[in-house]
Amino acid sequence: MKKKSFKQELKKLSTGITLIALVITIIVLLILAGVSIALLTGNNGILTKTNEAKVLTEKSAAKEKVEVEVLGSYGTDGNINLDKLNENLKNVDGLTAGLPISSLPATVVVDGYEVDIDGNGNVTIAEKEEIEIELPKYWETTNKANGQWYSYIDISNSNTRANVNEPKLIGNMTAIKYLENDNENQVGSKWANAVTQDGSMWVWIPRYAYKITEGYHTNSSTGGTIEVAFINTNNEFLNGESGTIITDPSKITYNTEGEQEQWLVHPAFTSNAENGGGFGELSGLWVGKFETTGSYDSNTGTGILSVKPANNILVNMTANQQYKFAQTGTFGETITTNSHMAKNSEWGAVLYLAQSKYGTNGQKIEKTVEYSIAGGTSDEKTIYTANKKQSTTHNAYGIYGLNGGSWERVASYVNYEDNTVLPTIGGTQEGDLYGKDEKERSTSTAYKTVYKPSGIDQEKTYELTEYIKGDAVWETSNSYLNSTGSWFVAHAGIPDTINPFFYRGGTSDETYAGVFFFNGSNGNSGTNGSFRLVLAIL
Repeated sequence: MKKKSFKQELKKLSTGITLIALVITIIVLLILAGVSIALLTGNNGILTKTNEAKVLTEKSAAKEKVEVEVLGSYGTDGNINLDKLNENLKNVDGLTAGLPISSLPATVVVDGYEVDIDGNGNVTIAEKEEIEIELPKYWETTNKANGQWYSYIDISNSNTRANVNEPKLIGNMTAIKYLENDNENQVGSKWANAVTQDGSMWVWIPRYAYKITEGYHTNSSTGGTIEVAFINTNNEFLNGESGTIITDPSKITYNTEGEQEQWLVHPAFTSNAENGGGFGELSGLWVGKFETTGSYDSNTGTGILSVKPANNILVNMTANQQYKFAQTGTFGETITTNSHMAKNSEWGAVLYLAQSKYGTNGQKIEKTVEYSIAGGTSDEKTIYTANKKQSTTHNAYGIYGLNGGSWERVASYVNYEDNTVLPTIGGTQEGDLYGKDEKERSTSTAYKTVYKPSGIDQEKTYELTEYIKGDAVWETSNSYLNSTGSWFVAHAGIPDTINPFFYRGGTSDETYAGVFFFNGSNGNSGTNGSFRLVLAIL
């Protein structure tokens, strides 16, 4: 055997050293990566500490807001004057619950934090014990950092991310995101999702202004074009759009091509009850991710309200029972949520955002096949995968069941005179959907929208709806009674004297169901009549 030369031996040795060095380098890099991850995450990580510092800052700010108003509430006798205190606290930005205060000590809620005021005027942040949240399957908690929680993106423009009003979490309401390891093909906008303590799921619809620039008052088979501009509560653009923003629907003008010329603040976010608002100038709304679930005892008027996937939808209730029961929702929270039955305007607020470039960008939302189960199936995994195009974002992050789920009644009706159905089903007691006297019956409030009739003439009554914007009635249809009269050739039917209550969406066995479907209902108890919950957080 020929003996290897010195050069060959040296080359072999150097190759071996190179491989060893490479392995050592990789090991060192892995160690450094592990150290970096440990520094960023974990209980003592940079991200955790940053979040803790942010929470402390928020708590301190909430406490200071209350302290300032308490200091200005002392009377000449040196004691706190409760009338002054209640008046002063109305000035606190971010106060959502706790007023009026009838005695001290008391607790108010500011920016989602409970702030205690004792009898001597001392102000402290209430320390809440850790409460276990009932999380839905395939979802996990996250912090409020935008990148992890939500992403309202322009899917028509390289998925450009938009600025929106940060979702308001109250009490133990928790930000959640779809699990990454189940995040198969979840492309598109990721609207913010949250869960209340009881496990109910909610989706944030941020305040926006809109323009209908194509398809106004038609029954277009492809829907129409709705432009959306996210705005703050001062009605300022958040993403650099231009143009005039208005709040009065009667001021809208259209060019010769039928394009809306001004941006209209969607009425659902405003303080104008007649146009579909009423809760104040809201930065957004929390809308039930699914139709309402739970239980109800018609004998006692009590039960359990929830919004949970793969559960049976709550039915067999009259319109009045749904209306009143919806306002009792707490969802495991101890803080006021302004829970209520969705109105036409709030249904419209969801649809217009879904139709825009921040939703499906004009793509049709698919029909729900199984109308009796929230999400269209009892298999939760299927809801977010096979059924994802039934949502307003065509992925797991949207709102489900708007097309052919169950008949979704809304807290809206046409106030036909001398009508027997409205008092019978709507109720004649104070606080009922219809109400005890003519003023209550004909007046829109934060909880219901009342449409004016033109005698008993459906067609002329429909023409009056032109002046109510944002509700996906006149703007997105061209007929008072036509099986294909709305966008995406969905049914259009203005309520009549026998069926004075609005319902939306249709059911899975209706040929012309669709998200822009509207029709009249008699409001009776039945297996098809469901409703959707909305939270208005001030």
